Amino acid sequence: MKDYIVKELEQRISSFQQLPYLFVGMGFSMRYSHAPSWNTLLFDIWTVINPTKKERDFNKLKQKIEMDIASTKPDLNAEEQKYYVNPILASVIEKEFNDRYYSDDGFDINVFREDENDDIIDKHFNPFKYLVAKQTSQMTIDETMPGFKELAFLTKNQNKFAGIITTNYDELLEKIFKDFSVLVGQDSLLVANSLNIFEIFKIHGCCSKPDSIILTEKDYANFEKKLKYLSAKLLTIFVEHPIIFIGYGLGDVNIRQIFSEIAECLTVEQLEKIKDNFIFISPAFEKEEAFNKNTMTWGSRSIIINEFVLEDYSIVYQTLAKIQSSMPIKLARKLQDMVYNFVYSAEAQNNILFGDINSPDLDDEKAAIYFGKADTVTQIGFSYFGIDEILEDVLFDNKPYLVNSQLIDKTFKNIRSSAGSTLLPVYKYIKALGYSLSSIPLNYNIIDGYDDPDIRPTSSDTKNYIKKGSNFNSIREIEETYPNHIPKQVANIKEFARKISTEELEDYLKKYYNTELYQRYKSLFRKLIALYDFKKYS
Repeated sequence: MKDYIVKELEQRISSFQQLPYLFVGMGFSMRYSHAPSWNTLLFDIWTVINPTKKERDFNKLKQKIEMDIASTKPDLNAEEQKYYVNPILASVIEKEFNDRYYSDDGFDINVFREDENDDIIDKHFNPFKYLVAKQTSQMTIDETMPGFKELAFLTKNQNKFAGIITTNYDELLEKIFKDFSVLVGQDSLLVANSLNIFEIFKIHGCCSKPDSIILTEKDYANFEKKLKYLSAKLLTIFVEHPIIFIGYGLGDVNIRQIFSEIAECLTVEQLEKIKDNFIFISPAFEKEEAFNKNTMTWGSRSIIINEFVLEDYSIVYQTLAKIQSSMPIKLARKLQDMVYNFVYSAEAQNNILFGDINSPDLDDEKAAIYFGKADTVTQIGFSYFGIDEILEDVLFDNKPYLVNSQLIDKTFKNIRSSAGSTLLPVYKYIKALGYSLSSIPLNYNIIDGYDDPDIRPTSSDTKNYIKKGSNFNSIREIEETYPNHIPKQVANIKEFARKISTEELEDYLKKYYNTELYQRYKSLFRKLIALYDFKKYS
């Protein structure tokens, strides 16, 4: 990947002032599972009602619809016209399928199980949509897909999204974002509390509720009737949060309609302020990777779309770690509910602790929130952090509040008293605070040079993992020599630490951070992060 693309992406995501929203289309599901395209899904259902016909007959039907659209909507370009084909095609297939379901003896039992037919009749489901829901509900994340490894980084950084909006019917997002709550249908977004975070809004329905699915021409017409209200809701999100689009084409009519409504509502000055808020991630598909600035124009209004054409999406998901938010999802939702109830309830909340909130001396800089067990406040004060939080900050520089004298004076002391052998990564902080190394207590376990026993290979490492006479100048050489063997890699990184560049060590650690291998070899990686702290900041 070209360096300027990575730099551009990192610069934009790391500059976000608010958590972004993820806007997800079918391309996302096709990337991580064997999800069918719209065309394939409709063809499969068409073959159920036309088992003796050939694919050519299906293509003829589709081509006739394309020609009708071209004559009735000549103002649309070819790319835009294609987004009108499938809703009309779905309407034709829906009618034929439902007519067969209710009129042809035996058709229902050939397509559905007995319990499914009972479900359709008892709950008055649309049979066509029930089959669509059945097929999409069977989609699962496929570990054999080329992009599967990217999902580890997305899962790790899922708390970097304020929420997700999707037009997909399947449940892949629920499997990835397990702590997010799910709201189904356009109406769910309209009535939702706009302050809620970590929610998946499925505005085109979900396979769990067959009749909520938006697929036919009539469905889209009803959807568009409410688009003004939906756009008003989305406007709040789009103005207050950056949006990352994955799984859509830039010509997607759904997206263009929403942008059109937003462009009408905002002034030219307001549009200018949010010009860097919209990021499209597009698959390279054998094209050259690139960064493009695209402009959508409606009259005198325009919206700039920053498009990144990528083969590997993991760079996007990894860069999310630079966003300065690391609160676990369940904790954030709990905190939101507590504060919301405290502010709006007429009754006292005994799980909210506060001092003199009416004091004239209290301003934004002095106000703070503590969230944890109430009986620990007096024991630890407000300066306690775990070693893993500190190591993450050393590596990703995403917790600016840690640059505080109490981290040196108190937090490191707490870690020292409970785990005396833990290497303390002090160099980043003493450099930022202007401390001298001599001001660090002698009993703190820190790296004092490349010959420090804590970062030298152990005798067991030397015996089992380091070949006599070996000589490495880079981690790349080490990984090529010892692929898939973390202990051997780490032992040799420590042995040749002087020669290895700080940048390469950083990339290596970020690649494994919080993965399954990181958890398995946590003590080894912790020492390497301390080594990285020494190399970069000492």
